[in-house]
Amino acid sequence: MKSRSNQAPSPTTQEIISKFSKYSLPGGPIITEYANIVVDHAENAHIWDTDGNRYIDFFTGVGVCNIGHSHPKFQECMTKQLVRCTVGSFYTDVRAQLHESLAEFLPSNLQQMHMFSTGSEAVEAAIRFARAASGREEVISFWGGFHGKTQGAISLHAGPRKKDVGPLPTGTHHVPYAYCFRCPLKLGFPGCQYACVEIARNTIKESTTGNIAAIIIEPVQGTNGNIVPPPGYLKEIRKLADDFGALLIFDEVITGFGRTGRFFAYEHENVVPDILVLGKAMGSGVPTSAIISDATLVENTPFSAPSAASSTFSGNPLASAAALATVEIIRDEHLVERSRELGKLAESIIESWSRDLPVVGNTGILGLMIGLELIFPGTNRPLPVELTYQFFSSLLSRGIIAMAYGSRIRLYPPLSINDSDLQEGLLAIQSELQILSKVIGDYPFED
Repeated sequence: MKSRSNQAPSPTTQEIISKFSKYSLPGGPIITEYANIVVDHAENAHIWDTDGNRYIDFFTGVGVCNIGHSHPKFQECMTKQLVRCTVGSFYTDVRAQLHESLAEFLPSNLQQMHMFSTGSEAVEAAIRFARAASGREEVISFWGGFHGKTQGAISLHAGPRKKDVGPLPTGTHHVPYAYCFRCPLKLGFPGCQYACVEIARNTIKESTTGNIAAIIIEPVQGTNGNIVPPPGYLKEIRKLADDFGALLIFDEVITGFGRTGRFFAYEHENVVPDILVLGKAMGSGVPTSAIISDATLVENTPFSAPSAASSTFSGNPLASAAALATVEIIRDEHLVERSRELGKLAESIIESWSRDLPVVGNTGILGLMIGLELIFPGTNRPLPVELTYQFFSSLLSRGIIAMAYGSRIRLYPPLSINDSDLQEGLLAIQSELQILSKVIGDYPFED
């Protein structure tokens, strides 16, 4: 892999970045500013910038490109649809085919779909669906959860992302997620016997009106660091929802479409939700999302009124073609199975890191959804951003793009990445972690 040049960006690159910055409002993706590269083209797991540097992509737009960049079949399908029709709310064969193809991967209670544009929009729709179906109002969500950046979705967060962005919609209560490395009760699994679920149960009893419309949860928490919960946890959450008559919503915006080694992450525990939320990799770069449920749940409710759940761009022909091509490529090229195989390869490299590398406090791997947490050795205190930014920059100089600019590292390589690229990327990360472990002793730390 060609290392990134140490030379200053070319005039062309500088001009593009300058123009973009001049006309952009603040608040864009932090990785854009940190990486400071201009993408020229991409293919499978590789990205080339306008200065000729080549990178292995462990970012993929936050797990958007599961099928790899510039897949030939995806390009062919999109080109065909572009010359036919790209907008409109009418029936199209491509949307009908998408619904039929996706339904093949779903159980009998998840067969009807509404399409939207973003994960946030789909989450908002899922909450409205649950409230209409149940006739109730309140929602339970989880510490560390992330469901989007619209106001309703932000209200589901429990953490600093809500700071100074209110007022927010009311009616949401937050409970601990099964983040065993940072258990708030200082317990260990399995001896804890899912004590965090018992806290959730007591929270519902003591802090709500009891009118719980839905419990919304990520089967694996993505933005919080790719946190994989312990075995059996989702079954306990399913039981919790059933005990209180609430609908269970699985937010699989990140985990869906093969990322975890199953087409959907809930399949690992064989726990089926009442509402499934999809996005990101669904359109392989074309904004596409969806909620999937049982239409009978909202019959004769406001949600089912004409146009009540529609959206301007929902299910447009271009988005439908992108999603259909994605599903077919994942199916035909066996990328779900490939994700499992590559996950085992990744695990064989990473499994010793938390033992042998003092700065690695926690690892989590499910398929190609990989998380690492960096800490001060001998503590569980996260590394500060000035250190993690240096780590990110060092990886970038070695030709690796990854969400490694914070103490919780998230890796999302394409499911189509070849073995050698995956190994090279992980070994580069390992090498930089070894360097970081050696120099960390020189960094001032006060417990």
